Amino acid sequence: MPVSSDSGSGIELLTSWFAPWAGQKVLVVGLGEGGFALADTLAELGATTQVLFAGEDSDRSTILGVLGVDVHSVASEAEIAAAALTLRPDLVVISPDWHPDLEVEKQLWASGLTVWSDVEFSWRVADKHGVRPDIVLCAGGQRSLVVADVAQKFLLHASFKAARGGYGAPSMLDAFRHPDGIDVALWTLSDRQLWRMGTQESSQRRPRVSLYFQPAEDADPETLQALYSHTRESCLYQPGTASETALHEASVVEGARAIGIVRDTPGMSDLGRVDEVICDRAFLPDRKDRALELCTVEELVAAGFSTPELVEVAIAALGVGRALDVAPEVLGGALSLGDWPEQK
Repeated sequence: MPVSSDSGSGIELLTSWFAPWAGQKVLVVGLGEGGFALADTLAELGATTQVLFAGEDSDRSTILGVLGVDVHSVASEAEIAAAALTLRPDLVVISPDWHPDLEVEKQLWASGLTVWSDVEFSWRVADKHGVRPDIVLCAGGQRSLVVADVAQKFLLHASFKAARGGYGAPSMLDAFRHPDGIDVALWTLSDRQLWRMGTQESSQRRPRVSLYFQPAEDADPETLQALYSHTRESCLYQPGTASETALHEASVVEGARAIGIVRDTPGMSDLGRVDEVICDRAFLPDRKDRALELCTVEELVAAGFSTPELVEVAIAALGVGRALDVAPEVLGGALSLGDWPEQK
């Protein structure tokens, strides 16, 4: 598949919230919640913003019109690529909620236009408050959403300003644009978003932590590589699954570590369970000979993690906390708070 470039019209300069967005002609494809957030953000940045979608007009169209955004609709998804070419934008940004047939989307990527995923755009403008927050990328379907929700509660208990966004959550752009800023972004991604990320090599995306969590999955390791690529510190994976294969092939930042999430006895650089204790053998200097106790299985069950599958979810969330330097006693203490996210 052809890979979009950032050449021409100053697109290569658009690497920050503070870049010269004014006057850039940007087309957003898709008008769900994510497409609206993209268009709203671009209008705030001063870009000449248009939205293209298939279907009937909605209240979002009316609101965007008030914001000075031009909204265009076509009768079917099959017309999107041709309509985009007619509008001649400098840049196309694909909404996370635009999910046409893959062959239809491939026409847009192969159109010769400069195309970005919503992840590529959102990453670049995440520095609205001067610096980007630490970003944790999570993927793997519904189970990964629960991991991210649980990890957020651990981080909030540790006094981080931690925000959830992305697939199965509000737009990540809403968190990046929050007036008070955030410390950590827990960003969940759909399989289609991972595929889009894989079509476009990017040095802009540099997550501190990345995690794929979906037991017994049959995901394509090549698609999963985009999740782990350019990770700066910790790549959390499940041994024996496609996530391990993808991690071996991904191009991570030198020094980034692979951290295994297991249900049973953890090896060196893993988090897992020894009898009735959840242990960390990854985030301590003498991990060859020691392990840190994070909590007990009894404490997890009392908090609602009552099956082996849910215990594994909790271990993954604890791994995110440890990857962000949360102390073991803080993580264990959070379990007594109650009001945990729904676990499935």
